[in-house]
Amino acid sequence: MKPNTETALGAALKSAVQSLSKKKQTEMIADHVYSKFDVFRQFRPLALGIHESLIAALPQFDATLISRVVANHCRKPRYVKSLARGGKRFDLANKPVGEVSAEEKKAAEQMSAPKPAAVAEAAPAQPTGDSAE
Repeated sequence: MKPNTETALGAALKSAVQSLSKKKQTEMIADHVYSKFDVFRQFRPLALGIHESLIAALPQFDATLISRVVANHCRKPRYVKSLARGGKRFDLANKPVGEVSAEEKKAAEQMSAPKPAAVAEAAPAQPTGDSAE
């Protein structure tokens, strides 16, 4: 069993954080993650299972909310485009650990492709040639 190595300051911080709403906690964790880890700020493809590394690196935060922050990050269009380019995946220290698989790349390409309804709305109306001038 893991020994309890939490400091008094850490316990106070955890208590203060938990008094906030889940949304505020998630925003605070996201701000912390983006400021501390370049791999998130740069929107590089993340290592598989990075949420577990992040949970271990940030014990003062709720594990469920850390997972939510990672899930939110992975749904952002900039991240999906990065995944669609393929290449290496990166850990919290921004070191390469693995590759984006062909299936993951294809799925990301499909996610980043414009939806058919959005394409139809974005297309300008074609003139019919029957102008009433």
